[in-house]
Amino acid sequence: MWPVSPRWDPALRGAARPAARATVYPPQGDPFSARLISWSVTADRTAQVRRACAVTLAPDTLRGLTGVTVQGGYLQLDVGLDYLDGTQELIPQGLFRLDTEDTERPGGGISLQGYGREKVVADDHFLRPRTDSNSSGQDLIEQLLLESVPDAVVVRRASRDAPVGRTTWETDRWGAIDGDDASIARALGVEVWADGRGRFVISDVPTLSDAPVWTVNSGSGGVLVTARSSTSTAGAYNVVVAVGDASNGTVPVGPVVVQDLGATSPTRVGGPFGRRVRHYSSPLLRTAGQADAAARSLLANSLGLTQGFAFSAVPNPALEPGDVVLVDPEGEASSLHIIDRITLSSSGPMSCDTRSTRADDGSS
Repeated sequence: MWPVSPRWDPALRGAARPAARATVYPPQGDPFSARLISWSVTADRTAQVRRACAVTLAPDTLRGLTGVTVQGGYLQLDVGLDYLDGTQELIPQGLFRLDTEDTERPGGGISLQGYGREKVVADDHFLRPRTDSNSSGQDLIEQLLLESVPDAVVVRRASRDAPVGRTTWETDRWGAIDGDDASIARALGVEVWADGRGRFVISDVPTLSDAPVWTVNSGSGGVLVTARSSTSTAGAYNVVVAVGDASNGTVPVGPVVVQDLGATSPTRVGGPFGRRVRHYSSPLLRTAGQADAAARSLLANSLGLTQGFAFSAVPNPALEPGDVVLVDPEGEASSLHIIDRITLSSSGPMSCDTRSTRADDGSS
C-alpha cells in the first residue's frame, strides 16, 4: 500500500471527494498538466504489464512532439482525495507510455491508452541470444532493466537473492527477467513490476501471512459495496517439484519437493483436496536452496486459488496488487485476502479480485 497520511482512511469513510491529476511528459519540451475528462486504471499482478490506463483529456490539450503523442509520450496519473479545506492527497497510479491516441472531431476529447513501463522492457527484445551470469540475480535483473530504461529507478524490497550461473536466453528480455519459468525472478522466488511512479520494484511474492493494510468492512463507517465469492480448482496445486535442468552440463539439482502441509489449510496434502502437482524446471536453479525458494514462491502463488473473492468498495487509490486486506462483512466472519487485480475509474466504486485460503464452509 502506498504510504498515506493519518487523514487518509477517515476521509475515505467520511467527508472527502475524489481528485485526480494528469501530467503529460512529451518527448520534446517540458511536462505540463492536462485537464482530465475521464480516466480508468487497471493494476493486475498476474499480468506481464501490471498497469494499464484509459484516459480522456480535454480537446484543447496540446498535441504533437511537444504535447500528447504516441511517439515517445508518457502520462503520469495521480488519484486521491480532496479534503475540502484547500488541500489534496494524491497517490501515483502509473507512469504510462502512450500507445493509442484517438480524437473525435469536432469538439471531442483526446482518448488515450497507456501501459506501465514493463511494456517498454518487453518490447525491447534482445538482438541476438543473450548469455550472461552474475553473482547476484537482483543485480542482473537491474542490469537488464536499465539497458532498456536507462533513467529508471530500481527499488529492491525482496529478501531473496542468489547467484545466476552462465545462462542463455533467446530474444525475450522480459522473459529473462520475470516472464516465464526460465526467468531470473522465478528462480529467485521474487516478482518484478513497475509502481505508480514508474519505478521498477523487485519484491517478494505476497502471502496471506503478510499483515493486512486495510479493512474492507460494511455497516456504519464501512467501505464495502458488494461482494461475490467463487470456487474453482483451475490452476490450483499443492505440491511443487523443482529441478535444475542442467542444460549447460552442470550436475542437476533436485528434485526438491515443497508441499502444502498446513494443518488447517483446505488444500493441504493428505486432506480431501488430494495431491495436485506442479513440476518446475529451470537452468537457473544451481543449489537445493535456490530450488526450495523458487518452489515455495510458486506454491504461495497457487494456494488459495480455489477460493476466489471479488468485491467493490469505496475507491482507495493507495492499494496495490499484492496487498493483504481484511474483509469484514456485517454479520459474517472476517477473512484475509490477497488482492490480485484492482480497477479504479473516475466514476463508480473500486473493484478488486482477490484470493484466500478460506474453506468452502465459510470458516476463517
